[in-house]
Amino acid sequence: MRTDRLLVLGLSEPTLTMILDNLESCGLFPHVRIVNNLARTSLLAFTNPLFEIDVVNSPDDLDLEADAFLGVNKPASKAAVYELFKAHDLKFTTITHRSSAISSTAQLGTGVHVNSLVSIAAFASIGNFASINRNASVGHHTEVGDFATINPGANVAGFVRIGRGAHIGLGANIVDGIEIGAHTIVGAGSLVTRNLPPGVVAHGNPCRVVRSDEA
Repeated sequence: MRTDRLLVLGLSEPTLTMILDNLESCGLFPHVRIVNNLARTSLLAFTNPLFEIDVVNSPDDLDLEADAFLGVNKPASKAAVYELFKAHDLKFTTITHRSSAISSTAQLGTGVHVNSLVSIAAFASIGNFASINRNASVGHHTEVGDFATINPGANVAGFVRIGRGAHIGLGANIVDGIEIGAHTIVGAGSLVTRNLPPGVVAHGNPCRVVRSDEA
């Protein structure tokens, strides 16, 4: 990635914190331009003396030469913000924390965010704009779909398939060979021992479908 300018599209304060933490871990301190309020997320007061941060409120005020990143974490928000800007000639980048352990045989797509202390095993495949949050692990030969989010402390075993836009909750555990459908939400702390269909909310130990996700 470039090291002088970064464009953050949409904004939630926790996501911005993670992006800057990843950059700092690698000794990169670009000028950061933020296009605020695209995903209707609330912004807490935020400063970081290590970075020059500039907030604009117009989606038209873009820095097309900067590396771009989606500044939101929820799969639906990421997809919505991407749709707003996909016609622009933006240079989306992947940001990984220096403390993450990523196998040389793993494949990461465009715009991926890998946070601190993440482990990604051999031959795993991480889709475009997926987010792997702190202390999470992704097993060997596992496929994570575009725009999916794996939250802190989740453990995903080998040969798992996580569909596009799925949301894996804090501290969830997914055993080997499971398939989780697109846009499905797995609740925090769940133990997933059976396949889950697309578009549902599921939680528990063992994890069970509780309703369709109508959001």
